[in-house]
Amino acid sequence: MALAALILATTLQISVPATALSAATAVASTSDPVAAASPAPRPPTPGDPFEGFNSGVYAINLKLDKFLFRPVAVTYRRVLPRPVRNGVHNALRNWDEPLVTLNDLLQGHFSDAAHTVARFGLNTTIGLLGVLDVASAEGLPHHENGFGITLGRYGVGPGPYLFLPFAGPSTVRDLLGAGGDLAGNPLTNIRGIRSKTLERVQTVASVVDNRSRVDEDLHEIAITATDPYASLRSIYLQRVQSEINGDQISLNDSPDIPGAPELPEGKKAVAPDAPPPQMPPKSP
Repeated sequence: MALAALILATTLQISVPATALSAATAVASTSDPVAAASPAPRPPTPGDPFEGFNSGVYAINLKLDKFLFRPVAVTYRRVLPRPVRNGVHNALRNWDEPLVTLNDLLQGHFSDAAHTVARFGLNTTIGLLGVLDVASAEGLPHHENGFGITLGRYGVGPGPYLFLPFAGPSTVRDLLGAGGDLAGNPLTNIRGIRSKTLERVQTVASVVDNRSRVDEDLHEIAITATDPYASLRSIYLQRVQSEINGDQISLNDSPDIPGAPELPEGKKAVAPDAPPPQMPPKSP
């Protein structure tokens, strides 16, 4: 819900943590004319009962991305050197760590929670408020977590797939999880005089950072996939399912779709309509 976060932050003065944004950066494609074409009618797809509406919203979002969000992201990459962009990304991710810790605890993953607390403390102090990711160099890498993942690990199904105006791919479960992420964002709960300004800065920076980081992947999907809408839907659902399973997946690890790259050898695809997994056992 990256793009929706930008709208909400401006109008309602709320913010979204980067974990909620990271799932939504696969919202739109590039300015490539192949991607900008309106999607053709398609038969109903299991798990996507609102496909007609969703594909129409997808076409609108492509226009917004072409004329607004992608130009901003491309300018951001061209103007700021990589070390500065990495520092921004690290600092944004550092603000996610309290939310990650909370969800680790809710899932009973106490060792992961302790790992994240140590990471947050190290990067916030020695790492200059998270600008430098010194914790990863010390064997404490970042891992994603959020309320949507917590719901999935407790067996809550995704519900219908949704492609939302300005926001992009989601499911009913992920919308509920995004609400929890909003409430759990540390900046939302800091009642300082300038906290609302910090919230807006965090939200806008997260949108631009995430959109710039997936630009090349989205461009490749747009020019190689025969149906970019279906490709993004399947990639999104697989990525979320992989996070629930505790696996790692990238945009290149897409499902078996015409024109999309194959999964790496030995990695099994997760069907979008697969039953929700039970919480994976993990020793505290």
